[in-house]
Amino acid sequence: MNEKPLFSLIIPVYNSQKTIKRTLLSVLKQTFSSYEVIVVNDGSSDSTANILQEFSAYSQVTVIHQINAGVSAARNSGMQQACGEYVLFLDADDWVDDNFLMIFKQNLDAWPAESVDLMVGNLNDNRVGKVSQAGFFSNEDIPYVLGELEMSDNIGYLHNKCYRRQIIDELNLRFLEGISMSEDLLFNLKFFSCISNFLVTPGAAYHYEDVEGSLSKRKVQYSELKVRKQFLTALYDSIISKYQSSNLDYFLKGISKRVLALDMQIVTAMYHSSFSPADIAQEINEIKRGKYSKGIFILLNKNEKLKYMIMNLNTLTAYYFLYALYRMRAF
Repeated sequence: MNEKPLFSLIIPVYNSQKTIKRTLLSVLKQTFSSYEVIVVNDGSSDSTANILQEFSAYSQVTVIHQINAGVSAARNSGMQQACGEYVLFLDADDWVDDNFLMIFKQNLDAWPAESVDLMVGNLNDNRVGKVSQAGFFSNEDIPYVLGELEMSDNIGYLHNKCYRRQIIDELNLRFLEGISMSEDLLFNLKFFSCISNFLVTPGAAYHYEDVEGSLSKRKVQYSELKVRKQFLTALYDSIISKYQSSNLDYFLKGISKRVLALDMQIVTAMYHSSFSPADIAQEINEIKRGKYSKGIFILLNKNEKLKYMIMNLNTLTAYYFLYALYRMRAF
């Protein structure tokens, strides 16, 4: 491509021979044409490389091959190659409508006087709530909309967002390598902590595929969960500090829900890691003493509610109830 594109779409790929063709075809049908596609083949051992070879004939498509290093490393490689004004991330088992990029372009055009740092859409995924707010938000308006993104869980997804590349480059912002979950959320929180505005677009043009056996369905080790909490806490504190003079109640409630769910996940992960009853009991007591937002129980999902009720029993009783669920392979 001779001119720098407006959008750079980055697609990490690993053993995606069954889905990557659909993903790329949906991208190449875009009604807006100023874009590039950077596909990073992360050491696939199936026929993915052969399929990518076919698509490398398209002028918009660049294929990078690397030794398997994980999805975060693949996205980082893609960002090093990107030259568009905005960066978007797709997964190799998802697909987009043909107006996916046009929606972002039209919303940019609707705010010509603004230098938009981030655009946020919705996802075609019934596990993620919809964002009811739409429009351009800056300064004191940001915290409430952040709360809605947090409460709906949209804040943890890359795929409905469009990031200004200049900010990524200035921050040298990269995905944290070596962890298997929450790398998307950590990236987003860091980005949100450094921007001055964002644009929320109505509608949804990204289709998120719930693949059996995906990372989101795998058990996570205790040590990784503790590292995740450490990074999350630091990033949330950074955002809270930035907007301390604003009304953060809704955002804080969303944070409290996520931290409580993570704290309970840490406890249940301890059963898989052969911790002593005393160590597990200590973590249970930490949850019982935790200062979570009022009314947090109603925000939890069914499994989280059950765990929370158990952990608020007598500590010894809670330990054995959870042990029984563990033996039943309930978590």
